[in-house]
Amino acid sequence: MNQRKQKAKQMMESSGYASQFESDKFRVRSQTNPEKFYIITRTGNGLVCECLDHITRKADCKHIKIVLELIMKNKCYHNNTFRIMERASLELCKFCDSGRITKKGTRKNKNGNVQIFKCLDCKKKFSANFGFEKKQFDYTTITGALQMYYSGMSVRDISNHYEMLGIEVSFKTVYNWVADYSKLVSKYLNEIVPRTGNWIRADEVWIKVAGEQKYLFASMDDDTRYWLASDMADTKFQHNADNLLELTKKAIGKNPTYFITDGLPAYQKASKKVFGKKTIHTRHIHIQKDMNNNKMERLNGEIRDREKVFRGLKKMDTPILDGMKVYYNFTKKHGALKGKTPSESALIKVDGKNRWKTMIQNASLYKQNSI
Repeated sequence: MNQRKQKAKQMMESSGYASQFESDKFRVRSQTNPEKFYIITRTGNGLVCECLDHITRKADCKHIKIVLELIMKNKCYHNNTFRIMERASLELCKFCDSGRITKKGTRKNKNGNVQIFKCLDCKKKFSANFGFEKKQFDYTTITGALQMYYSGMSVRDISNHYEMLGIEVSFKTVYNWVADYSKLVSKYLNEIVPRTGNWIRADEVWIKVAGEQKYLFASMDDDTRYWLASDMADTKFQHNADNLLELTKKAIGKNPTYFITDGLPAYQKASKKVFGKKTIHTRHIHIQKDMNNNKMERLNGEIRDREKVFRGLKKMDTPILDGMKVYYNFTKKHGALKGKTPSESALIKVDGKNRWKTMIQNASLYKQNSI
């Protein structure tokens, strides 16, 4: 963790360190002078702070780090969008977040020349290829494989497809990309709290794991179709749904007002224990007007369709399920959402046409410098 993030973390341990007073303006208290506050403004190019560190070094200062965390955790105005910025034009040092960087030549690899940068503050050198360092193939091949896999193609079909394009990549390499990047991106995206409504749905669907029938319990926001959380179980009727609801509560940062499920008794017990009495649990065993669990069944259908292509999963804690959730929430456009992804409906914006690239690069940087 770099020095700016360390100071931001220290400041966030106290109370009243930051507040929002307009839709695009935040106030953050000075670390050295409790009577002084700095104003951070949201712009089309990111956050701007009036402190000297940001003005002189063009850095993501500790005050900006705090505001980013507030927006990420949805501790701000409900209609504030969290932006996952494209890293096509490098602006900050990957080690210290300083904006004082300069080009320092190039190095060659199999895919061409890679630009090298040097930070004028910490003096370290780095490339703009974060997230894809030391990879034999370029990011378009890797991210293309991820999208094809979660769209329904097998790893062997993807390998054959690339072979026709003159790209020799084994199906094992494709699977390693899927597993590694699904895990990396999922950890980052799980830290972002979506802007959800007050209605949450949950249901279970059976899938095959290592040749045996298992059950995947999942929850979804009713308004945005955002897949919130999931939990794997050996059985359906003897499973405790507490963990799923705990994960759901963490994902949305609050207790829902309404909780819709089928008739499984485990949900009734878990709802009272985890959500409390103020959450109204509605059980729908039969279809009745618009008060049914059809929206959740559509998600189950998506899961079952992908599982058939995978020909079953190898283990219960597989990262493939995390990748499915990323694909469903951030790259798959839904007709019911008028062509938007669930993440867009939940006010999480991903810059750039290649969303996998943007998410991978931000996840890589967040892993290195997380608060």
